[in-house]
Amino acid sequence: MKKEIDYLIIEKYILNELKGEELLNFEKKLKEDTEFAQEVTLYKEINNTLSSKFSNYAEENKLRNTLEDLNKIHISKPVESQIKDEFSKREIKVFSLRKYSKYLVAASLVLFASLIWMNSTDTVNYSDYGTHDLLELTVRGDNNEHETIAQKAFNAKDYALAQKELEFLLAEDSTKVELQLYLAICMMEQNKFELADSILTKIAQGNSVYKDKAIWNLALSKLKQKDLESCKNILNRLPKDADNYIKAKELLKKL
Repeated sequence: MKKEIDYLIIEKYILNELKGEELLNFEKKLKEDTEFAQEVTLYKEINNTLSSKFSNYAEENKLRNTLEDLNKIHISKPVESQIKDEFSKREIKVFSLRKYSKYLVAASLVLFASLIWMNSTDTVNYSDYGTHDLLELTVRGDNNEHETIAQKAFNAKDYALAQKELEFLLAEDSTKVELQLYLAICMMEQNKFELADSILTKIAQGNSVYKDKAIWNLALSKLKQKDLESCKNILNRLPKDADNYIKAKELLKKL
């Protein structure tokens, strides 16, 4: 006759809720009953894995739906029926983990596959590359208020304020390409991609010293928009002597 495991007792043990004689009896059984100790270890491993993977019952249901498809391959019909009964009757207090060994294997396969999928699709993140050179507008002895505010705001990543001040400065002199570049970056960071890309494209097509930086940031804009094909095409335009050439090659390998 198969041993039945009271999972509520195991759960209380894991949560350090067993006290006094109940705890002593549980620990004594752990030492004396090898099969029981194995079941407790298995339960703890499965519980930890599923708890870290799924934050709520809705996510658990998604797993169950996936596993029901896998059951056709991994689990026989009688066991499949028992599993569905256990999930639908959540008030059931006692069950044997061993009879669900195939189900647990299927769950492990799903978790392992999902982790591989997430790692393969999330290898490229804008945050890994979206760092910018500090804005340095103010010169010793020069106390232009708007330049000072723009510089401090940009370097503090307050892109909305920096944009406002840069627009004011460009209204006074629209020919300053450096201001145009950092204005575009401010817009990109606020997801104002159309305006940002327009400014960056214009600078990238010019012959200023900021041309390569504009190409790099235009590629970052496409990366942030998840337009990976455009990102790759733009990165390939960077010359070998560009400051971000090595980063560009690294990023290209991941795309």
